[in-house]
Amino acid sequence: MKRIIITAAFTLLIAGICRAEAKIMLNSNIVKEGGVVKALLYSDKPFSGSEVKFMGEKYPVFFRNYDKAAKEFTFLALVPVPLETSGVKKLHIRYLMNGREYEHTEKIEVKKISAGRSDVQTGGKRAELGVNFGPENKIIKKRQEKRTPIKFDLPFIKPAEGEITSAFGKKRTYDGGSYGSTHKGVDIANKQGTKVAAANHGVVVEAATMKGHGVTVIIDHGGGLYSLYFHLKGVYVKKGVEVKKGDIIATMGSTGVSTGPHLHWQMNLFGIPVSPMDFTTMM
Repeated sequence: MKRIIITAAFTLLIAGICRAEAKIMLNSNIVKEGGVVKALLYSDKPFSGSEVKFMGEKYPVFFRNYDKAAKEFTFLALVPVPLETSGVKKLHIRYLMNGREYEHTEKIEVKKISAGRSDVQTGGKRAELGVNFGPENKIIKKRQEKRTPIKFDLPFIKPAEGEITSAFGKKRTYDGGSYGSTHKGVDIANKQGTKVAAANHGVVVEAATMKGHGVTVIIDHGGGLYSLYFHLKGVYVKKGVEVKKGDIIATMGSTGVSTGPHLHWQMNLFGIPVSPMDFTTMM
């Protein structure tokens, strides 16, 4: 983990010695497309405002905790790196503290991923169901609009046992069509009825049946982070229910546009799909 000390200058205050600026730690300055830049900010004073700007978008900074022994506040920013992104990008961090505004800029190198291609043969199932993913995706997007306090702790867990049969970022075609689709999650295959767990703490914001995505569960983990579970069979949770990491929320199925029993597990950060498996190693 890279540590960046913004300044070594200290200001003597009446109450004692106080850092003039915050300390910032980035997980890395090199990230793959579909990855996440994690920034931790440490300060002995609370922020009165803060944000991160990346690729023209602004993202909030969330309060994480206060260490009484160290007398230190911790803030967390998770910034999504969209698919189809590459090259060097600038990450701007801005915060207000002690009546002053501070800014810091980092260069982030984004590398391309090579997840391959696949032609998914549904045997005409997609056409038979008359699936139009547009309306479903609008509902899914709507469920992820709220920005709630952080509920999760790192790392996340893989929500089901099984083999990953389709990687995040893989280019896809259906029934011999063009490669106009990118896989925005990972497919975990196992027998029907395999237990599916919540990848982390959160609140269920959707538990419904859709034509294309099949039986669906969406969990809000706070901090703009949501996990999505598609093609389920039995569901054991309802909308509005709080879940803990590892709680069984459903069983694996093959509902919707699916060629066999599997779980499509997706992680969206501020509505942007990011690599789910990256969260299983993020500390």
